[in-house]
Amino acid sequence: MVLEGSAILVKKIKKTMNKLIMLLLAVLFTSGAYSQNVKTIGTLTFNVTGFADNSGQLLVQLFRKEDKVPAHPFKQIKATIINKKADAVIENLPYGDYAAIFVHDKNSNGKIDHSWGIPSEPLGYTNNWKLSLFSGMPSFDKLKFTFSIAQEHFSIKMPE
Repeated sequence: MVLEGSAILVKKIKKTMNKLIMLLLAVLFTSGAYSQNVKTIGTLTFNVTGFADNSGQLLVQLFRKEDKVPAHPFKQIKATIINKKADAVIENLPYGDYAAIFVHDKNSNGKIDHSWGIPSEPLGYTNNWKLSLFSGMPSFDKLKFTFSIAQEHFSIKMPE
């Protein structure tokens, strides 16, 4: 009788252990699948309007926190200006905080031209920042925006 009770107890323990193992495996596999499905990169799109004309091209200089604004962008892309508008797209970009400077590169030379140390081509900035005599130089903190799954598209108006 004791032997019979022990055998039943062993069966119950094995059954419970099998359930626990199955539950543990299910948790491991679903958590792995969940973490693989969490989106960490996306496509950043800037819809830029307000160009005075269709000459040249749009340059977008993108900065991370560790990059030196405005001298050393992390990425620089070009976009065509059509009907005084341009769409700039950066694919496969990790979500996070960035800053951007937009240049109406009127002569298509791929850089910001200056006259007497002052930019001679129209510039736009993220975070609605404006360059003025009293604003100081642009910095990451002044231009910072958050690129996320909830916010992948940004509208920028170039100054007139």
